[in-house]
Amino acid sequence: MIHFPDNILLSMNMRADEFVQSMQREFGLKMYREGRLTLAQCAELSGMNIYEFISLLNLSKIPVMNYDADELEDEVKHFLV
Repeated sequence: MIHFPDNILLSMNMRADEFVQSMQREFGLKMYREGRLTLAQCAELSGMNIYEFISLLNLSKIPVMNYDADELEDEVKHFLV
């Protein structure tokens, strides 16, 4: 568990759980943008389902489909499992 100083959370007007959720989503976006994790993995990391994460990608102006043919096939297999 990571400790967040109360004064920082108060300055952001956020509870610790809101801050953690925000950081998870930002990190999920970063990992997806860098191509380090799959769409499904980033959704899971972000604490979201795949459709919620796709919506977050759209709001963040990050392209959803950025796959070559092999990567797309692997991603589809993941959904069918």
